[in-house]
Amino acid sequence: MIHPLLQKQDELFTEATQLLQQIIIPTFSEFGNVIIGGSYVYRLLTYPDIDIDIVSDDVSDVTYKKLCDKVTSLDSVSEFKTLDRTERPVIGTRPKGYWLSPKIQYGNNLWNIDIWFQKPEWNTGNTLMYKDALLKISDEQRIVILTLKNELRENDLYGVGKEFQSVDVYDAVLNSGAYTLEMLRTYKHSL
Repeated sequence: MIHPLLQKQDELFTEATQLLQQIIIPTFSEFGNVIIGGSYVYRLLTYPDIDIDIVSDDVSDVTYKKLCDKVTSLDSVSEFKTLDRTERPVIGTRPKGYWLSPKIQYGNNLWNIDIWFQKPEWNTGNTLMYKDALLKISDEQRIVILTLKNELRENDLYGVGKEFQSVDVYDAVLNSGAYTLEMLRTYKHSL
């Protein structure tokens, strides 16, 4: 019998794949190279969230406005946030570029889409930095990561501006074998 967290991940992954193929990639590919990253690529989805970089030489205030107009024209978008970070320094995992975050109703879920619209020289590749390591982990490690991410979300400790982000979980599990919240904390504070 499959572990419930792996089953949930697989269901989210299937729905995300359909969303990407039917809406996201066809809609955004006209603006540049659409690079899918994060939990979707790592097959570590705990909630409906997809990280995307759109990389293009033609990034400007004008193309950013066109991209925002395209996002808001989608019938399935229920909420939309955006921020111009082109003049701000890179801070932590927040790169330079235009950030867009629509919520798209698709299938059984309201999907949070995090998009960074960037010039090639701004793109850090951070949304794929764990790809090689995480695609090789065992199901046991996968369950540990999914469990920790769920626990952090349930305790409002997970996300931008919170105590932990995905990278903290990935680093702690991969580098120290952490499998509890306390071990995760210990690892993070030892750095």
